[in-house]
Amino acid sequence: MIKAIIFDCFGVLTSDTWKEFVSTLNPEHIQQARALNHEYDSAKITKTELLDSIQQLTGRQPVYVDDMLEDDTDKNLQLLEYILQLKNKYKIGLLSNIATNWVKDHFLSLKEQALFDDMVFSFEAGMTKPNPELFKIACERLEVSPAEAVMVDDIEHYCVAARGLGMKTICYKDFSEFKSELVRILSHS
Repeated sequence: MIKAIIFDCFGVLTSDTWKEFVSTLNPEHIQQARALNHEYDSAKITKTELLDSIQQLTGRQPVYVDDMLEDDTDKNLQLLEYILQLKNKYKIGLLSNIATNWVKDHFLSLKEQALFDDMVFSFEAGMTKPNPELFKIACERLEVSPAEAVMVDDIEHYCVAARGLGMKTICYKDFSEFKSELVRILSHS
C-alpha cells in the first residue's frame, strides 16, 4: 500500500535550467558538466570551483552560468495545488539534488513548505541521486519502506535507481500524464 509520495524539485516542482544548459553543450562536455554539478550538489566543491571548472570546460563565463543556476523560479503551481489534495491521504516528501538551501530560502513560501512532511537535500546528505542511499534516507525520514513510496522525478535513471529499491516511480514530463499515472499506481496499491 502506498503511504508516501516523494517529489524531485528541478524539472518537477520547477523548471530545470541546468538540464537545459547541459543540452546546449558539446557532447564531449556533457558528462563532465554533469559530474561537476553532482560534486557541487553533494557539497564536495564550492560554487566558485563549479563556475571556474565549467568555464574551463565550456568557455562559458561564470556570471552567465551563475545567473542560469539562480533562475529556476517557474513554480509548477498546478502540481503544488494537487499536492495539497494528496497531503490529506499521504505523507509528502521532497528529494532534490541541490547545493544550497535555495528551496527553503527563496523558492517555496512557508505555506508551500508546509505541504512537505520532510525535505532531503543532497548537499546536506553529502551524496546525490541516483545513489540508492539517498532514496533510503527519504523513505526512512517519512517512516515508510521503499515499497510504500512513489518517487516522482524527471530523470529516468534516477527513477531506475528508485525502482531498484522497490519504489514505484513516475518519470515526470507534464502534469496531466503524471496525474494519470499516479492515479493508476494508487488504485493498484
